[in-house]
Amino acid sequence: MSEFEQRAGEQSGRSEAVEPGSQLPLWPAGAGEEEASADAGAPSEPAAAEPVEPAWTLTDLGAFVLFVFVVSLPAAFLGTAGVFLLLRKAFGWDLTVTEAYTKAPLIVAMQTGWEVLWLGFIYLTITVKYRRRFWDALRWKLGAHRPRNWLALGAVLALAAQLYFLVSPTGKDLPIERLFTSPGSGYVLALFGILVAPFVEEMVFRGFIYPVFERMWGLGAAVLLTALLFAVIHASQLWGGWEEIAAIFLVGVAFSYSRGKTGSLVPSYLMHLGYNLALFVSLFLSTDGFRTLRE
Repeated sequence: MSEFEQRAGEQSGRSEAVEPGSQLPLWPAGAGEEEASADAGAPSEPAAAEPVEPAWTLTDLGAFVLFVFVVSLPAAFLGTAGVFLLLRKAFGWDLTVTEAYTKAPLIVAMQTGWEVLWLGFIYLTITVKYRRRFWDALRWKLGAHRPRNWLALGAVLALAAQLYFLVSPTGKDLPIERLFTSPGSGYVLALFGILVAPFVEEMVFRGFIYPVFERMWGLGAAVLLTALLFAVIHASQLWGGWEEIAAIFLVGVAFSYSRGKTGSLVPSYLMHLGYNLALFVSLFLSTDGFRTLRE
């Protein structure tokens, strides 16, 4: 048999070994395995880094403080003063601007104004500057915790504080008490203290400020620092009542601790709401519907 015939026979045998209907491979055997092993040995793409939370920083907190004193407080004061002057002219009120700012309605209007501006600053910082979802960034989520439990815990804190001052009264005339001059002023302050103050203050202290402190210095320092700032902002209302200021600090510790341990803003808000609600309900009941406030 010639060499040509021998090679032809080998090729014919290979063709017969291929199953009917199948196609011959386009690449040499083992080429796929070599490519796969080469891909496996190649350096993989680096995983995307987890976004830092919160996105805002201590610099943003400094900008917020600057905004509070340079923009929000003057704007709220001038705005409410302007509205008061227009209303005084329209209704012929015999009341000066200085006297008006000793009354609950104008003070509440002014405070509501600057707190709305605070929320505006925080909202723009989170959504525009850092392109985060507002409620997610502030950790506004309840999780498995029941709302009534947090409300009840806040009410217990309020009742405990009132019991302490009932047993050990300080006898001091606090600035906040001077605003309760009539049933009308009592209702105005109660509505603000229940509907506005807990929500805005928790957004600012436990929503915007707390997570920056926690990321930088840990839970313990963040709890104490935010509680201290919380007490400072209420000091003007309680000036001279150092026991009351200390009590507000401890209440702030409880609010901040609940924020830190749960990782959510909702529990501290509900505690704050329950605390203020219990205070005003107690005051309402003990003063015959705000009728005997100054007695």
